[in-house]
Amino acid sequence: MQDDLSALEKMVYSGRGIIVGMNPNEDVIVGYSLTGRSSSSQARKLIEGAQTKTIRTEVTDREQLEEGSPALLLYPAIVPIGDAIIASNGAQIKLIYTTIMNTPNAKHPQLILSHSFEKPFYEYDQKDDRWIDITTYEPDSNNTSRISACVIGNEAAMHIVRNNEGKKESEIHVLNLEPSKGYLMTTYKGGNEKPLLPFTGKPLEITINSIDSQDFVESIYNAIKGGQGPSDNYRVSSAVMLRITSGIFEYSIINRFDRGN
Repeated sequence: MQDDLSALEKMVYSGRGIIVGMNPNEDVIVGYSLTGRSSSSQARKLIEGAQTKTIRTEVTDREQLEEGSPALLLYPAIVPIGDAIIASNGAQIKLIYTTIMNTPNAKHPQLILSHSFEKPFYEYDQKDDRWIDITTYEPDSNNTSRISACVIGNEAAMHIVRNNEGKKESEIHVLNLEPSKGYLMTTYKGGNEKPLLPFTGKPLEITINSIDSQDFVESIYNAIKGGQGPSDNYRVSSAVMLRITSGIFEYSIINRFDRGN
């Protein structure tokens, strides 16, 4: 049986996406999709750190990347920590990582996410000479939502902070992990408006029938081409981290930079 990612495939432009779920063998699986319309967004790929196994965005064309904001485009995307996995579309993942490391015997992902975003946290953006609050939506032309996920054991939650008429709006969704079931959250609603509309509502349900990470990463990659015409192609990368047991993970990554389409 094939995976059902039609909720993602139907989107004209999804931005970034996080999937959290279980395969039929009850292995926890976290997926990440990366799409881009601008040359700076597309001048990226996902790579795996040799020591920490952190999956992060990396530059493919420094000149093109500099047209955007490296402070918003380069970040860890999926991070394993013991029996936990965290994921995000930006620098806020550092806050979640710090909260877990400072919380012995952490068990409840929704509390980890809540504590991570409790107080504003500012980082310096050298390119644009400004300070960015990484607990709120991104200061770009689309007010891009910050999406994050946390899985500890078999408990999971997703967090989004988005722009609502110029005001910060955040939500935490507790997820019920079951075999062959997954949840999808994207930065944008899925259209191609100007400016883009943020994702709203509960995470979308998907079906996971892949057993290993390579099959599922292919399903994600196939679902994110996007665009309004046959020649459009917004996909950049997809990645999957599968937890086989505590501290043991399987990884798969596909980059358009390597495949060429």
